[in-house]
Amino acid sequence: MLEAGVKFFACLGNHDRANEHFYKPFNMGEKRYYSFKNGNAEFFALDSTYNYMDAEQLAWVKDSLRKSNAAWKICYFHHPLYTNGRFHGPDVDLRARLEPVLVANGVRVVLSGHQHAYERLKSQDGIYYFVLGNAGQLRPHDLRPSTQTAKGFDTDRCFMPMEIAGDRLYFQTISRTGQTVDSGAIER
Repeated sequence: MLEAGVKFFACLGNHDRANEHFYKPFNMGEKRYYSFKNGNAEFFALDSTYNYMDAEQLAWVKDSLRKSNAAWKICYFHHPLYTNGRFHGPDVDLRARLEPVLVANGVRVVLSGHQHAYERLKSQDGIYYFVLGNAGQLRPHDLRPSTQTAKGFDTDRCFMPMEIAGDRLYFQTISRTGQTVDSGAIER
């Protein structure tokens, strides 16, 4: 994919080494957490891996989100704040520290991994959470859907292209075999 010119904007995960933010093709600017803009969206790549968001990073994200004038504010990081997967489950400590910052500063979409399944959760305080963790090792039948679950998929690998058009974010989750397993639009 790198040879084809696909540009990555990585965030650290629990299988990464502590110095991988120096790897130039990850476009992390040698930082553990950073933001970048694309059109009317600003993306905030956070590091939940090694320190579970220390005070310095929480202050940075709070200040950066507050200063952002982007129509869409999208955060992504490794550990999910919400999931109904059994193997890892949600990071409720991180949720207690980070979610109030996200809600107060107009974040609409949060992407995470770690749980080896796909899950879209119903809006939690105005934020749509997606867990996209089944591109690597798969844990079939690990999800135990709850009233928070909008859609889950844990029997094959998948990926999710997203497109923002004005006040709508469109998403389509596609399995390894090409089947659409989820799709929809989120209003800003």
